[in-house]
Amino acid sequence: MKKRLLLPAVLVFAIIAIIFSCRHEPVVTCADINFKVTAVKTDALLNHNTGSITASATGGSGFEYSLDNYHYQDTGYFAGLVPLETYTVYGRNSAGCKDSVSITIGSYDPCQGVTITVTTTKQDATQNQSNGSITATATGGQGFTYSINGGAFQASGTFSNLAAGSYNITAKNANGCLGTKQVTIGAVNPCAGVTVVVTTTKVQPTLNQSNGSITASATGGTGFTYSINNGTFQSSGTFNNLAAGNYTITAKNSNGCTGVTTVALAANNPCAGVTVTVTTTQVNPTTGQSNGSITASATGGSGFTYSINNGTFQSSGAFNNLATGNYTITAKNSNGCLGTKIVALGSTNPCAGVTVAVTATQVNPTTGQSNGSITAAATGGTGFTYSINNGAFQASGTFSNLAAGAYTITAKNSNGCLGTKQVTLTAINPCTGITVVVSTTQVNPTTGLTNGSITATATGGTGFTYSLNSGAFQASGTFSNLAAGAYTITAKNSNGCTGAKAVTLAATSPCTGVNITITPTIVNSVPCATPVNNGSITIAAAGSTGFTYNNNGGTYQTSNQFASLAAGSYLIGVKDANGCTKTQTVTVAVAPKGAKFTLMRNLITTRCSNGSGCHMNGGNKAGYNFDNDCSIVTNWSAINGSCITGQLSTMPISPQAPLTTAEKAVITNWINAGHKYTD
Repeated sequence: MKKRLLLPAVLVFAIIAIIFSCRHEPVVTCADINFKVTAVKTDALLNHNTGSITASATGGSGFEYSLDNYHYQDTGYFAGLVPLETYTVYGRNSAGCKDSVSITIGSYDPCQGVTITVTTTKQDATQNQSNGSITATATGGQGFTYSINGGAFQASGTFSNLAAGSYNITAKNANGCLGTKQVTIGAVNPCAGVTVVVTTTKVQPTLNQSNGSITASATGGTGFTYSINNGTFQSSGTFNNLAAGNYTITAKNSNGCTGVTTVALAANNPCAGVTVTVTTTQVNPTTGQSNGSITASATGGSGFTYSINNGTFQSSGAFNNLATGNYTITAKNSNGCLGTKIVALGSTNPCAGVTVAVTATQVNPTTGQSNGSITAAATGGTGFTYSINNGAFQASGTFSNLAAGAYTITAKNSNGCLGTKQVTLTAINPCTGITVVVSTTQVNPTTGLTNGSITATATGGTGFTYSLNSGAFQASGTFSNLAAGAYTITAKNSNGCTGAKAVTLAATSPCTGVNITITPTIVNSVPCATPVNNGSITIAAAGSTGFTYNNNGGTYQTSNQFASLAAGSYLIGVKDANGCTKTQTVTVAVAPKGAKFTLMRNLITTRCSNGSGCHMNGGNKAGYNFDNDCSIVTNWSAINGSCITGQLSTMPISPQAPLTTAEKAVITNWINAGHKYTD
């Protein structure tokens, strides 16, 4: 049964397209389809850009229209056109056929033959006010808006807040047609025939005070407000806080009609016939102090306040903290009537006949320290305070933290009477007969390190602290992190008695007796391989612990392997945890040629060095030179192609004899073994 050959669908469609493309259809022209553009217009209002053109086309499809033959649009409608202007409308269809038509936009006046009639009503304004109004309506169109005195047009025909005067009202219909009317707003005087009468009552002020008042009322209208001396009008007719003098009271009704009256306020003297008498009691101050006082009272009125030496008045008649001297006491009653009295304060000495006796106990200080104290007591009064060396007085008679020396203790009683006592503190040496002995143990440091230590103990007291080389004292006798050298340990007991001991730390070497051995494992560098430097050294070290390794004096590393080495000598270093080191020279050799490659090298040397020397002795036939072993390894495929699988007529080059079967076997065996330098 024969198999049917199925063509791919893409190929089938391509063949069909070729067949149809070879058919000759008749060409249709723009003349055949008779493409034509027509247009109708709408004229513009006079002085307005309201004209429009609507274009249409026949003949074909996909019509587009333009006014500049450049920017085309799908619709044939063009609006916003200027009157008395000729426009050309361009059209085209999807076949590229074009046609145009010109049309002129006309102009018309919508107000021709139209009369706008404006009718108004008005409300006259009150004299000197803006409360008049005009309301306008219009006929002769629709959609009216209204303007007053050439202002902005508004939908409403009502204009309010108008003063007396002449106004022009303009009405405009939806087509902009105008009509006007002049309206005069008259002035109405609301006060004609109205008399405002002001009546007042008054309260006379006290002499030199502003406590008078005037209360006004009015007739001749409603909604009265009141003003005093042409000031701001207020709803109340009462004016307070007035001094003696003449005042003008004005009343104004809700229509602005006013009436005026003058009121005279006369001063009333509340102190006429009144005598204020001041009486006082006093306490004389202590000599040199301000503890005196004066207490005053008064008659001749009520609500008294009191002042001393013309100072601020106060409700109390008591004045305290006064020194010896003369004082003027003034009393003032609730009406401001005054009375005065001069008071002389003498002085009293509370210490007359009083003797303050001071006694003291003392604790002498330790030599070189401030741990002494003085405790004082006194007789000859009460409420004693104490001072040392004229310092500030304190409630306690005890003074601590004193060094050896002379001190003056002063006692003062509650009346300020003084008594003194001299006290001398003598230094006491707590270390007399005491010997502080220092004992130490030491750990010598490693050479070049600071890991030594000294531990000290002491006898000859208690509470010892310790210092190294005159440094700060510490509670512990152990000093760590020390290098080799000489040190002085000082011990100090709780009384400050000291003893010292010199200690020398000697350096010790951690490498004494350490014998590090190095055993290398070498991988020789193989030529003609990738990577090029493929030798390596792996180190095994013994004789200590914590080894790190370096190569040719480089940084020590934890890994014992050094890879990517070229053939050559390397100085390998080993360092243990104590820093003890050992070095050894290790040589990475070149790996030997493989047996099959050696035969290959010999064959090429024999065959390529004879005759013209095409690939040897500097020869570079066909771009190959085999003086270098790696050139043979790199070009193994070319050798195989020329000598084994290619046309042997070209290799070897005449006059040499063709390769023998044995020679070809040398090439084939090396290539099959992997064609490497070491095969």
